[in-house]
Amino acid sequence: MNSEDVGQEVSGPRGGEDSRLGRGPRAVAGAVYGLVSIIAIIAGASHFDDSAGRVFAFAVVSSMVIWTVHIYATILAESGSEIAPWRSALVTSVRHEFGIVEGVFVPLVILLLGAIGWLEDERAINWSMWSGVVLLVLIPLFWLRRTGRSWAGSLVAAGACGLLGLGLTWMKVLLH
Repeated sequence: MNSEDVGQEVSGPRGGEDSRLGRGPRAVAGAVYGLVSIIAIIAGASHFDDSAGRVFAFAVVSSMVIWTVHIYATILAESGSEIAPWRSALVTSVRHEFGIVEGVFVPLVILLLGAIGWLEDERAINWSMWSGVVLLVLIPLFWLRRTGRSWAGSLVAAGACGLLGLGLTWMKVLLH
């Protein structure tokens, strides 16, 4: 391995990164962060026996705030030391932080089904939280396998992430 190889390895995409909407390690990190956030938001918002519609509205607004703060922080990080155009920094930031939106998508859709009456309120709230737990297991499993990790290591990481989701789900039980 010569110095040119090292430079290519460092500057090239990491972990199967894809330029579309930030596919890669940052998108995975954002999706996990979004899932953990949405499970915690739902657990906190649903302990007063609110309707799925109220929990949905609170979760959407909270998720948008979280995503916006991440975009803002990324803009500052990307443009702080350089004179970079804000438009360019904004586009880059939205692309880098889109994983958060992907992470909250499935639980929010399930809550929406409760909000419009297709699911009972309590069922929509519970299913939305459990969908987050399931996704917290699947994301590291598939991501780590895609990047060449062993099945054993991938399963351990998936189990650890799933335990985090279970802990947050248990928080809802404690709040009731």
